[in-house]
Amino acid sequence: MTVPDEPTRGDGRPAPAAPSGWGEVAASPPGYGQGAPAAGQGQPQGGQHGQQPQYGQQPSYGQPQGLYGQQPPYGQPQGQYGQQPQYGQPPSYGQPQGQYGQPQYGQPQYGQPQGQYGQPQYGQPGLPPGYRPPPVQRGIVPLRPLSLGEIYDGAFRAVRHNPKVMFGFSTIVVVIATVVGTLFQWLVLPEITRALSSTASTGDMMADAYMDDSLGYSFSSLVMTPFTLIATAVLSGALTVSVSRSVIGQRISIGMLWTSSWPHILRVVGYTVVLSIASLLPLAGVVAGIVGLSTVADDVTTFLVGLVGALLLVVGYVWAGTRLLLVPPAMVLEQTGWRSVGRAWRLTRGSFWRVLGIYLLTSIIVSVVAQIVVFPVAMIASFLLIAPGAGSLAPALVVTNLGTALATVLTVVFQAAVVALLYIDLRIRREGLDVELARAAEEAAGEAGGVRA
Repeated sequence: MTVPDEPTRGDGRPAPAAPSGWGEVAASPPGYGQGAPAAGQGQPQGGQHGQQPQYGQQPSYGQPQGLYGQQPPYGQPQGQYGQQPQYGQPPSYGQPQGQYGQPQYGQPQYGQPQGQYGQPQYGQPGLPPGYRPPPVQRGIVPLRPLSLGEIYDGAFRAVRHNPKVMFGFSTIVVVIATVVGTLFQWLVLPEITRALSSTASTGDMMADAYMDDSLGYSFSSLVMTPFTLIATAVLSGALTVSVSRSVIGQRISIGMLWTSSWPHILRVVGYTVVLSIASLLPLAGVVAGIVGLSTVADDVTTFLVGLVGALLLVVGYVWAGTRLLLVPPAMVLEQTGWRSVGRAWRLTRGSFWRVLGIYLLTSIIVSVVAQIVVFPVAMIASFLLIAPGAGSLAPALVVTNLGTALATVLTVVFQAAVVALLYIDLRIRREGLDVELARAAEEAAGEAGGVRA
């Protein structure tokens, strides 16, 4: 133990020792600081004369203390939260020291929100009792601008959410159109084939019968086209209603669907027929121009002009078809009649390439699915046509029409759902429809809860 320098006499010998307890510590406890305090650090660590520190109490060397075993007055800095600082570590002034009136660990401070660490507090001020935040996705898609994957996922979810309408109603409509179209084929095709084969008769009954069946089968798809077109228009309007209800978490029945929307569905059918007829006029004009040019120009010029005309015709069809793609959803959901044509035109303004890309990709997907279904059916129909004997046209038509009906149900359902979600997506992006949809979803959830209660 190091002690202060001892006083000496004049001859160099040490002076007599002072009485025990005067100026030095007799039995220092373990860990007690060695040496005298430096100059300017106040009085020695013993406090008052004659008072020794108790064993186990370790004052911080060089730190102003009161009497040993006593806490310093309020307001004086401490070590870490009530613990004495270790030797050689001066206290850190200005840091929170855990004094009286100051918050300890785990205790919230006054004026600070109580819901820290991610734990919500019940009964938050300013909110009515029983308040529920608006749903982000109660239905088949999130109520915000949609990506391509979310549109396709929503189309599949729409089928799973309401299969009775999406598949049941679609099957009913397609079967009715197929039956009516097949009967019409049975009545019309013999007359067409008889008129065409009378000029090319070979005199061989077997060969003539096979030729009649082949001609009839070739024209069967053309005769069936109007019925398929009408069925597709009906499904486009009806399935749009089902998808729009599924977006807010509602499920509509077939009876409610037809009762509430049949006038608007019929308008969609009328629009589809008018658009189909109008689209034939440019084609007829290009064909008439090529035929007229062939009588006054050489073959090379006619071919080049015809090629340019065909390219312009395709570009015009793609451009107009994309801008008018959303007419059926607008006509059914907004119920604005023929004003929906201008409405769809304005919605697609500035989004032409996005709408075209999504619809083109969708068309490729449904075409591949349709070919997977139709190809084996067409092979079976071809074997029926080359079967020996007459009368093979009817079985071939039945098989072909059944395969076409199945492919129509599979493709139209998905395609109509994608178009409906495209319409909703564009309205969310341009008009903030997600706010209205969230409110409608909340009301639908409240009504469903009341019904269950």
